[in-house]
Amino acid sequence: MEQDQTGYPQLTYLSAIGRDKPFTMRANEAPAPCPFCDLSQLPPVIRQDGDILLVPNKYPILQGSDPFVLIETRECDSELSLYSEDKLIRVFRMGFDVWREMISSGSYRSVLFLKNHGPMSGGSLRHPHMQIIGFKDADCYAHICRESFYGPVIHQAPGVELNVSNRPRVGFTEFNVILTGENAFDYFCLLIQKAVLYTLRYFHHGGVDSYNLFFYSIEGATVCKVMPRSATTPIFIGYSIPQVADDLDWVVEDFRQRCL
Repeated sequence: MEQDQTGYPQLTYLSAIGRDKPFTMRANEAPAPCPFCDLSQLPPVIRQDGDILLVPNKYPILQGSDPFVLIETRECDSELSLYSEDKLIRVFRMGFDVWREMISSGSYRSVLFLKNHGPMSGGSLRHPHMQIIGFKDADCYAHICRESFYGPVIHQAPGVELNVSNRPRVGFTEFNVILTGENAFDYFCLLIQKAVLYTLRYFHHGGVDSYNLFFYSIEGATVCKVMPRSATTPIFIGYSIPQVADDLDWVVEDFRQRCL
């Protein structure tokens, strides 16, 4: 891990490994065989709950990392917004247990927990999965701005809040689900699912097919940022300036009417 003169961490991408990664989300061409569907090709399973599997990532593309993959289901064409409540909570419970265990182990300077879905998400495989990545030297939270986790409230309940960010990390519209009481964990999971459902079915009239989930442990709270993905604005790419939509109040009401 390196740092530039601004202090931002810079991770080294291992190109030789990256070239060998399979891709099943390429546009306009037949997908490659899915490596998560052929169980005989998986690394040894570390943890299992039915068809929910935790395995080491066969392609550790970031130098100095210990990456793991949480395979959510054996159904390659499924998606998180379609899971039953029991399935949803079991997937998240395994992911959170592993993430928190890695953080508390003291073996890593930072541990990332994230999910990519869809061709604009930056992911390579369609099969539903999440990633948990431990970094021994990189502080990947060094420039996280807590203000990006707050904004107009869509819904609140004891121990949990759903809002839309008025200071998004990238823009234009980002949803935050904040867990402050562990007794609300199941409802926290359901609100994440509702934010994903809204993103895929209703956001921009159903024109979004990709999203990311990013998880953070901040000041005693656990946050999931649900980020609809499309082509990233050139203002952000070129100048690192995020933009916020001017219709957040409308998004709040539309979300409430459609999903709550």
